[in-house]
Amino acid sequence: GYLGGINWAILVARVCQLYPTSTPSKLLFWFFVFYRQWKWPHPILLAPLRRRSELGLKVWDPRSDPRDRAHVMPVITPVYPSMNSAYNVSP
Repeated sequence: GYLGGINWAILVARVCQLYPTSTPSKLLFWFFVFYRQWKWPHPILLAPLRRRSELGLKVWDPRSDPRDRAHVMPVITPVYPSMNSAYNVSP
């Protein structure tokens, strides 16, 4: 599968978090530098994962779910329940 709109938005947002004062042209430069060096399948996170047991919803967690461990390009949504928005990306 391929990346969709939310995937691209999260990837761009992560670069914007890292370089908040950069101009748009520099952000484009940093986008490609950053992701060229990224160690996949290490997940992209905009915020720490939140586990709220009172709601009981499944949260993306490769430590406890073998299916999450198999994802090749985890791009994790920043809100509860956190999940991999790029689960259908294939090598």
